[in-house]
Amino acid sequence: MSVDLTGHALARQVPVALYYQVREDLLHKIQSGQWGPDFKMPPERELCETYGVSRITVRKALDDLQNEGYLYRVQGKGTFVRRATMEKKLSKFYSFGDELRRRGMNEVAKLLSFSALTPEEAVRHRLELRAGEQVFCIRRQRLMDEVCYAIEVSYIPRSLTPALTAEMVKTNGLYSSLRLLGVYPDRAVEQFRAAALTAPEGRLMGLPAGRPAINLQRQTWAGAQLIEYCNSVVRDDFFTYAVELK
Repeated sequence: MSVDLTGHALARQVPVALYYQVREDLLHKIQSGQWGPDFKMPPERELCETYGVSRITVRKALDDLQNEGYLYRVQGKGTFVRRATMEKKLSKFYSFGDELRRRGMNEVAKLLSFSALTPEEAVRHRLELRAGEQVFCIRRQRLMDEVCYAIEVSYIPRSLTPALTAEMVKTNGLYSSLRLLGVYPDRAVEQFRAAALTAPEGRLMGLPAGRPAINLQRQTWAGAQLIEYCNSVVRDDFFTYAVELK
């Protein structure tokens, strides 16, 4: 594979480090879309020949871009372009789908399963349910531009919305369906932690098991009523979460 450097020859007579010029040219290709998400970068040897610089210079440029979040490395496979992330400020209530569609992105939630069941103790505790109370368990795959970025499992107290159906969730989405039934989500508490994809999650996302991810656990209220516990696994290269401290 050859690298198109038309109009981007390095300026060796100016007081700008060669590695920085290489970095800027590679960054231009990424930001312009010439090299899209998950594009495999040319080998270091080819970049050295193309730019006429040493391997140390190329490696410094690549290391900078990786440290700044533009590239990622897979051992034994090479260096790839990282997908641009969406920053989400955690200062007010939001839903993934609503937020992405508001930004003009093509977001789809694919319903994987819908069932009524008696939850395990951990879920019952999160929803503050009595023993024996049932929940709707709703498992969905979230896709943006046909790429799976999250897998989420939501638990809704069955007594809260007994009329909720799989068809409603598939057609309207979960929160819109709850609103149609008179339940209006307005507050949530979220917990984040580092995670690694399991083999089933990796298959759904088209990624290898063990890849870093974000585990997001959310409890949602409508007024004083606790209405949802959601456990999600989110790709680490799709979102950046920002918290403002005052």
